[in-house]
Amino acid sequence: MSSHSIARQLAEWSAGLTPGAVPRRVVEEAKNQVLGMLAAVHAGHFSDAGRVVSRTVKDWSGGKDATLIPSGERTAVHSAIAGNAGLALALDYDDYLLGARTGATAVVATLALAEKLGVGGPEFVAAQVAVNEVAGRVGLAAGLALPDDSLLAFVHLIGGAVAGAALLKLDAAQTEHALGIALMQPGALQPGAFYGSEAKVLSAALLAPLGVQAAEFAAHGMRGVHDPFEGEGGLFRGVAHPPLLGALSGLGSVWLTESLGYKIYPSAPALGAVIDCILALRRQQNLDPRRVHAIHIGVGPQTMAMDARSAPFVRGVDSLAATLTHSVPYPVAVALIDKELSARQFTRDRIRDADVWALAGRVRLSLDDEMARRARERAPLRAAGDDGATAHLFDLGGLDLNAYKTTMGARVRIEMEGGRNFDLDQDAPTGSGARPFDDRRKAVEDKFRRETRFILRKERMEKAIDIVHHLEDASAAQVRELARLVCSEKG
Repeated sequence: MSSHSIARQLAEWSAGLTPGAVPRRVVEEAKNQVLGMLAAVHAGHFSDAGRVVSRTVKDWSGGKDATLIPSGERTAVHSAIAGNAGLALALDYDDYLLGARTGATAVVATLALAEKLGVGGPEFVAAQVAVNEVAGRVGLAAGLALPDDSLLAFVHLIGGAVAGAALLKLDAAQTEHALGIALMQPGALQPGAFYGSEAKVLSAALLAPLGVQAAEFAAHGMRGVHDPFEGEGGLFRGVAHPPLLGALSGLGSVWLTESLGYKIYPSAPALGAVIDCILALRRQQNLDPRRVHAIHIGVGPQTMAMDARSAPFVRGVDSLAATLTHSVPYPVAVALIDKELSARQFTRDRIRDADVWALAGRVRLSLDDEMARRARERAPLRAAGDDGATAHLFDLGGLDLNAYKTTMGARVRIEMEGGRNFDLDQDAPTGSGARPFDDRRKAVEDKFRRETRFILRKERMEKAIDIVHHLEDASAAQVRELARLVCSEKG
């Protein structure tokens, strides 16, 4: 393989990353990601698609290397990764980086492997961060090719290979081969599969184990595809726009992990500020949803585009939860009626409520000029131009990520019968990377407690949080204890 290929560059950095090289601020962000993703797995357990995933994976026999969360059952490591990753994505409740959604692999695959291999906290965190940095950069590099970073399913192939290589302690050459094996059949999700199918929850469930297996094959001597990124048939040869190769720069100096944002509602990130405003107005004004005449939602271009992409798959009372987490009217209406947006609002029975759809029909979505201006100012890809013609100008290594944390704000006006209006706007969703660190830490702790309370006793919940808060010092036994603590005691 070429010593100058992208795969070699990424492999050398990943294989050389030691726990001591990860800055403290990045470690703290990684801890937030662990709590956020474990909460997402718990929430997904109660979803319709999540139940299908759990039933299916339980039928896959062989081995007791790792834990299925939250049931506590032991299974083979690849099955544990598939099951837990499927739950993590079941409600679009996963955390998000600039350019990619890596959490279902960075946390879930790494935890299962750490259980099997007896890996301690320092190595766990380093592997988790390596997945974010490598897979996140590749996703960002392909950022102009697809309309939604959730469609970049190949990041889970890459992430599984990186996590496996890191925890199996592969050298740079073996890590490069792992990437080559993982990417011998790269691809992206079909938009119809993502917006109109429950199968989208399997993007990480099917691909992260393949990435791990690629690392295992490389560990035993298999050689991978030559130059899987820019070579003939390579990943970047197949994207519709020129790749932003500058996204691959800055390894070890600019940390994508610091761009993490955390969802506090099961929905796309672009819905966060909208739901924040809806719930705040419902709480502050004690509004009666039956007397709402219209709900006017002003948003930026990301939210508009998300709603437009999901619209063809909205089927009213027959809609899938997988569609509605990327649509504006239903989540707005059901949150206003129920005073919450949780897994309970995306069950089949709740979706069939005609009263919710009647209110959803009174939602008016429009592009807000001010929100659009803020989005343009904070878009890190703007240097590449709308058509990617100046993609060579983009350089992640030269960016201050704090200046580019996506806000995805919203402006909401609820118009009541009789003419009274109630208004609220918000620049960044709760949990967003644009919020202060202490706010993000509180958001993920609250999310973890909220989503695990149906299964965990308070003592187990708080002990799990404590282990995560000290993960960089945790022993292998404590990492295994973390996997046990977040599960039902009946497992």
